[in-house]
Amino acid sequence: MTTEEIKQEVQEKLNVDLSSVSRRRHFTYSRALYFKLCRDYTDKTFTELAETVGLTNHATVMNAINKTMYDVEYEKKYWNVYKKLDREFGKKPTTEQEIKQLKIKVKELEQVIEGYRLKLIG
Repeated sequence: MTTEEIKQEVQEKLNVDLSSVSRRRHFTYSRALYFKLCRDYTDKTFTELAETVGLTNHATVMNAINKTMYDVEYEKKYWNVYKKLDREFGKKPTTEQEIKQLKIKVKELEQVIEGYRLKLIG
């Protein structure tokens, strides 16, 4: 996964230009998501990440990851986008897929239990 791929996905999902220097919430939250995903899925430094969006200071990236991401957790729109992209990039199953897998396991366990019951009774 590259920073360009992550940048493209975040910009597409949130309809935002991450290179904008605006301090409006939509832009800062979007950049925070981008920086967090980049730290999780690339080996880029804070300075390198800052340069990918036209910033000159690594402190902005650190602030976004360490502080702004806490605010993002309470904004459903952004948090849902973050979780969705995190699952996609990490190849993690969605909640629906996990539920489906658990239902299959429950049925398998019920069959095993039924098999033991039949052995005990028969």
